[in-house]
Amino acid sequence: MKKVKTITSHAGYGRWMAECMDEPVGYIARSQVAHIPSPYAYSPCRAVYEWNGKYVVSFETRHKRYEVFELPDDMKIYETDEEATEAYIASMRVTA
Repeated sequence: MKKVKTITSHAGYGRWMAECMDEPVGYIARSQVAHIPSPYAYSPCRAVYEWNGKYVVSFETRHKRYEVFELPDDMKIYETDEEATEAYIASMRVTA
């Protein structure tokens, strides 16, 4: 995954979100991006947004520091958060 933007304030993050589509285009399972540290992320899935013609996902990697990553073309994007959550749960069964 390629980092495409770093945002260093809550206000900046809000302005960036305003540039994205209103609704997520899909969801990814947290296990697909487990290598990205995010101490505030507890959800088993992440929303994927379209921004500047790219599919991106954002993480708060530390206090007031948001990093935006472009998803690779071959990454599976689920239509609903339920599907992404099921994929996350399935991945936890495999590794347990």
